[in-house]
Amino acid sequence: MNFKWAAMLLAICLVYESHATDFYSQPMQRLDDAAYGEQQTLTPFTGTPVLMSFFMPNCRWCEKQHVALTKLIESCAGVQPVMMGVNGNRRDLRRALKRKHNTFPAFLSSREFTQALGVTPPVPMTLIFNRQGELVFYTQGYRSQQTLSTLLKKHRVTRCL
Repeated sequence: MNFKWAAMLLAICLVYESHATDFYSQPMQRLDDAAYGEQQTLTPFTGTPVLMSFFMPNCRWCEKQHVALTKLIESCAGVQPVMMGVNGNRRDLRRALKRKHNTFPAFLSSREFTQALGVTPPVPMTLIFNRQGELVFYTQGYRSQQTLSTLLKKHRVTRCL
């Protein structure tokens, strides 16, 4: 990991550890069928570990990450995956979700959240928040179900089978 990415990770940690509650209450537009187009927040997931996965249209690695998240929730109870769309319009992001038969809550990443990251998030990228809404760790690039499960156990986010 070079200095630029280490600095970005530190900035993410500092911003989100101090503003986790603000982020959970920030309205974002839904992309999934459950509430397409509605402005909603992540407050319903307060008290639940959240795996926030960034994706974009026409991203094969993002699609593979979605499959890994689907497998992960079968073995890790109580974890809530949330898909965050970036680098695309609503129609293309929605099409990408439908292609993978998405059942997770999905949002269009808000401008404020993307700006807090400092750059357009590289995809796939996953942010892991604990039950208190604190950023515990983040991964950039594809991570298998087994790798994510190991990280969740290591950082004591949740118990996995």
